[in-house]
Amino acid sequence: MKTVVFTYVRHGRTEFNRDHVIQGGRADSPLDPEGIPAIRATAATISGVPFASCYASPLTRVLRTATILTEGRDLPVQALDDLREFDFGDIDGHPYDGRRLTFAHCFVHQDFSPVHGETGAQVRSRVRSAFSAMYDASVDGDQVLVVGHGAFLRYVLLEFGAGNRLARKIKSETMRARNASMSTVIGTDGHFRLVQLPTAPRSNPFSVGPGNGDRYPCQVL
Repeated sequence: MKTVVFTYVRHGRTEFNRDHVIQGGRADSPLDPEGIPAIRATAATISGVPFASCYASPLTRVLRTATILTEGRDLPVQALDDLREFDFGDIDGHPYDGRRLTFAHCFVHQDFSPVHGETGAQVRSRVRSAFSAMYDASVDGDQVLVVGHGAFLRYVLLEFGAGNRLARKIKSETMRARNASMSTVIGTDGHFRLVQLPTAPRSNPFSVGPGNGDRYPCQVL
């Protein structure tokens, strides 16, 4: 039996998160300096975990977050394209205002192909591919740090969460994945389970309140 534990951390708050701009797989923006303490709080929380490897989405906001999380460790950050965020198509990189109905419609239907983006099925396929690749590259007992995105994590829940299909769908649409929050996935003999939903350290200044997901759905992506 081979068991691997994955600690999944969402990237830190970005300028687009702050400014309410839709930010998926096509769009990227620098980390907001005011969000850096939240990343460092997460780094402190996981400081005692002996990670064997670290994987991250190739988008800059994630690679920068991963660099902060692995400071002081001999732990190279490996970019994995399948961890890239959901492609929100033509509305990616545009202000959320004026596009709320379009975004909400695609979000609920798990399908951004009407705006030339990805479908939920495509993202779920990438979820399976990414975790299988990381699992196959690990040995029994490994702890793996994974740094990624919020919308992607919703599809980790859809794929590996507990409950029936409807329960997973409802939870995926309502859970809050704060910036720099942590989740846990366990892989055993090639089967994966999401065993911990996103949690944030108490010292995370963006763990509660508006401006980080309470008003705009795109802020939890």
